[in-house]
Amino acid sequence: MKAIAEALGGPQPRRRWYESIAGRLLLAFALISALTVVATIVAWVRLTDLGRVIDRLTGRSLPAVSLSLELETATAQAVAGAAELARATGDSQRTARLATLRAQTAEVGRLLDQLQRTAGMSPQVGRLRPLVEDIAGETARLDETVQQKVAIAVRRAAATAAVTPATDALSRLLAPLADEIIFDVTLTLEDVAKGRSQAVEGISTDQLPLLQAIYEARTTIATVATLLKQVPTVEEPELLVPLQDQFRAAGDRLWRSLDMVAAKSKVAAERFQQVRGAVDGLLRLGEGQGGLFDLRRAELAAQAAATVRQAAFQAIGRRLSDDVTNLVGAAETEAGEASAATVQGIRASRLWLLVIAGLSLALGILVVWLFVIRYMVHRLVELAGSMLAIAQGDLAAPIPPARPDELGDMSRALTVFRDNAREIHTARDEAERARAAAEEASRTKSSFLANMSHELRTPLNAIIGYSEILLEDAVDRGDEDSQPDLRKIQTAGKHLLGLINDILDLSKIEAGRLDIYLEDVDVQKLVGDVSTLVQPLMQANQNRLVIDCPADIGAMSTDLTKVRQSLLNLLSNAAKFTKAGDVKLDVTAEPGPDGVRRIRFAVTDSGIGMSEEQMGRLFQAFTQADSSTTRNYGGTGLGLTITKHFCVMLGGSIDVTSVPGTGSTFTIVLPDTGAAAPAAAPGRSPIAGRAAAATGPTVLVVDDDPVVHDVLTATLVRDNYRILHARNGEEAMRIARATPPDVITLDVVMPRVDGWSVLGMLKSDPMLAPIPVIMISIVDDRALGYSLGASEFMTKPIDRQRLLTVLRAVVDKPRGGLVLVVDDAPEVREFIRHVVESTGLKVAEAVNGQEALAWLEANGNPSLILLDLMMPVMDGFAFLDAMRATPARLDVPVVVLTAKELADEERTFLAERTMHVFTKGMQSGQSLAAALAAIVARRPERAAE
Repeated sequence: MKAIAEALGGPQPRRRWYESIAGRLLLAFALISALTVVATIVAWVRLTDLGRVIDRLTGRSLPAVSLSLELETATAQAVAGAAELARATGDSQRTARLATLRAQTAEVGRLLDQLQRTAGMSPQVGRLRPLVEDIAGETARLDETVQQKVAIAVRRAAATAAVTPATDALSRLLAPLADEIIFDVTLTLEDVAKGRSQAVEGISTDQLPLLQAIYEARTTIATVATLLKQVPTVEEPELLVPLQDQFRAAGDRLWRSLDMVAAKSKVAAERFQQVRGAVDGLLRLGEGQGGLFDLRRAELAAQAAATVRQAAFQAIGRRLSDDVTNLVGAAETEAGEASAATVQGIRASRLWLLVIAGLSLALGILVVWLFVIRYMVHRLVELAGSMLAIAQGDLAAPIPPARPDELGDMSRALTVFRDNAREIHTARDEAERARAAAEEASRTKSSFLANMSHELRTPLNAIIGYSEILLEDAVDRGDEDSQPDLRKIQTAGKHLLGLINDILDLSKIEAGRLDIYLEDVDVQKLVGDVSTLVQPLMQANQNRLVIDCPADIGAMSTDLTKVRQSLLNLLSNAAKFTKAGDVKLDVTAEPGPDGVRRIRFAVTDSGIGMSEEQMGRLFQAFTQADSSTTRNYGGTGLGLTITKHFCVMLGGSIDVTSVPGTGSTFTIVLPDTGAAAPAAAPGRSPIAGRAAAATGPTVLVVDDDPVVHDVLTATLVRDNYRILHARNGEEAMRIARATPPDVITLDVVMPRVDGWSVLGMLKSDPMLAPIPVIMISIVDDRALGYSLGASEFMTKPIDRQRLLTVLRAVVDKPRGGLVLVVDDAPEVREFIRHVVESTGLKVAEAVNGQEALAWLEANGNPSLILLDLMMPVMDGFAFLDAMRATPARLDVPVVVLTAKELADEERTFLAERTMHVFTKGMQSGQSLAAALAAIVARRPERAAE
C-alpha cells in the first residue's frame, strides 16, 4: 500500500467541496429536488381525491373478489381431498388424509365467515352454510367406509405375505423326502444295471409312480402359491370364482399326491404328519372365513362402498362450487363498478402528473447533459478504453490526464496498475520458460528411466540366466564348493533387479500408471508364503518370527502382488533392524465404519525403534530414519514409500508407532470387499469307473466342479484315455508327483489354490515341467496362460471334439522346431540358446532387425521369433512393420523379450503384432523355455484342428 501511495504522488491535498464530483452532483440534485417539492404539493391535492375512490375499491370490492376466489379454490381442494381419502390403503394414510380433508373443510367455513365480515355479503353466504355442514357429515361417513376397507386390506396383505413363508416351509419339509425317494430310485436303477429282475419289477410298480407323485406334489405347491399370490390382483368379484376353483382343484391334487407318497414310501409317519400340517396351513390361507378369497371379496365390496361415498361427496362439492361461482360473479360485478370510479379519478390526475413529469425530465436532461455526460461520462469512456486496452495486453496504451478530482485519482491508480501488469507479464514469461524447462526435464527423466531400465535389465538378465545355468551344471557335476557362490551371484542379481523394479514402480506410481488387479486372496496362504520368503532374513540375524493368524479368517478381495510386496517390505525391515529378537505378524479381521470388513496386518519388532522426528521422514522416497541407517543397515529408502502408495491405492492405510530402543509396530489396514472361498467338494478316488481299466495315455483332470469330471470322463474314456481326478490345486500337485500323467487339464477358478498358482508350480518343478497343460475355464485369459507355459487354452462349455483333437495333438506332438532369436546382446543370445535347446528346439540368431529379415529371406519361416526391441540398425518395432508387410509371414508367432519400459502406445502397437511380451529378468530360464516350447507345439495343433 505504501508503494502504491508513493506511485500516486504521495498524500493529496483536501479538495474544496464544489470541486469534487460529489459536490457537483449535490448541486444538481438540489435543483431537481426543488422542482420535486413543487410537484409533490400539486400531486398531493390530486392524490387525496383519488385516494377516496381507491379506498372504496380496495376496502370492499377487491377483498370480496379475492376471498371468493380463495373460497372457490378451497372448495375444489376439499373435493379432491375426499377422493384422496377414498384411495387410502393404510390406516396411517387414512388418518393423515382425513386430517387434511377436515382441515380443508374448516378452511371453507373460515373463508365464508371472513367473506361475510369483510364484504357484507350475508345473503349469498347464508345459502352456502348448509352445504358445508353436509360436507362435514359426508366426511365422517366416508371415513367410516374407508376405515373398514383399510382393515380388510391389512388382513388380506398379512395373509398374502404369509404365502411365501408357508410355501418355503413346506418345500423344506418335502425336500428331504424327495431326496430319499430319489436315492431309493437311484439304488434301484443300479440294481437294474446289474440285471436284477426284482429291481425291474420294483421300479415299474412302486418307485416310478412314487417318484412321479413326489414331483407332482412339489409342482402343485408352486401352483397353489401362484394362485394365492394372484388373488390380490383380481379387480372384479366374479373373477374370483374361477380362480378359487383352480385353487381347490390344486389342493385336491396335492392331497392325492401326498397320500400316494405316504402309502408307497418308507418315510416315518410322524414326518408325514409334519408335511400334512404344513399343507393344511398353506391351504387355509386361501379357504375359510379368513382366507384370501373371502378377504378379497370383502375388500372389493368395501372399495365399492367407498366409491359411492366419494360420489356423494363430489355431488355436494359440485353444488357448493356452483354457488361459490355465483358468489365470485357478484363480487366481480361490484369490483367493476368501483374500478370505473377509480379510472375517472386517475384520468383527472394524469394531466397533472404529465406536467410535473415533463418539467422534471427537462431539468434532469439539462443536468445530465451539462454535468454527467460532458464532465463525467466522456472521461469515464476514455478511462474504460485505456483499461480494456491494458486488459487485452496493450501495456503501452495512453491514459487520460489526471484532474484534481476522483476520476483523476482513478487515472493515477490505472497508471500504477499498468506498471504492475508490465511486471507481472515479465514474471509470467519467465515462469513459462521455467515450466517448459521443467517439462523437458520430466521428459528427459522418463526417457532416461526407460533407457536405463533396458541397459540395466539386459546385463542383469544375462547374469541371472548364466548363474542359473552354472548352478545347474554344478549340481549335475556334484560341485558343492561352487554352488554357494553361484547362489550368491544369483541372489545378488535378483536383488539388484528388484531394486531397479522398485525405482520403476515408484516412477509409475508418481505418474499414475500403476494398475490394480483385484482377486480373491486366501489370507492364511498369503501369510504362509510371506513367512517362507522372509525366513532366511530372520535366520540371518538370529530372529524368531511369530505369526498369529486365525484359521477362520477366510479370503479377501485385493491385489495379491501389492499386499505380498508390502508385507515383505515390512517384515524384511523388521528383520534387518532387529538382532536376536522377536518379529511378530498379527493378522485380524474387524468391521469397518462403512460395514465393509477390514483386514489388519500388524508387524511388531523388538529392534532399535525410532524417534518422532525419524518417523516424520519415514515415508519419503530415498529417505531413511537418519543418515547412519544406510551406512549401518543398507537399503534405498524406497520400500516404505512404495508400501504406503500401495496401501492408499487399495483403499487402506499404514500407520507406525515406535519407541527408541524398544521396537516399532507397522500396521496395515486394508478393506475386504469379497467373501471367503467356499470349501472344496468332497473328494473321490483319483481314478474312477471305466477310466481305471483304460490302457491309453493318462489325463489328470483338475477342477472343483464334479460335473466337469463326469463330462470329461464320459468323453475321454471312449478313446481309451486313463483318467485321474483332482478337486483342488494341492491334490493335483500330490497326484502329479505320485503318478505323473501324460496331459493335465486345469481349471483356473478353484478354492484355496487357483489354477494360475498350480500352473506356476507345475512349470517350476523340473520333474513336472515337461507335462503339457491344457487350461479349461470360464475365464478367458489366454495371454497369461501361455506366458506361464500352458500348451492350450479352452473355455467352458467344453467342445468335446476339439478337446479330443487337442489331446491327440499334445500327446503325439512332433518334437523339434526352430526359434529365431533376434537380440544385439551376445550374452542374451547365448543364454536363450542354452535354455531353448534344452527343450529340444533348434536356435538361429540375428543381431538386429535387418539381419533377421535377411535370414527370413534366405531360410523361410521359423517356428517362432523371439525379438528384442532396442537394437542398432533396425529396432524391433521397425522389424515388425517390415515382417508383417509380407503376407507369407503373417502366421509366424512373435514373442517379445525386452528390458524396455513400454509406453501405452507401444503396448498397443505390440498387442496388434505379437503373441506375448516378456520382461527380461522377470521369469526364470526354465519358465521361459517352457512357454516358448508350448507356443511352438501349438502350431501343429492348430493345423490338426
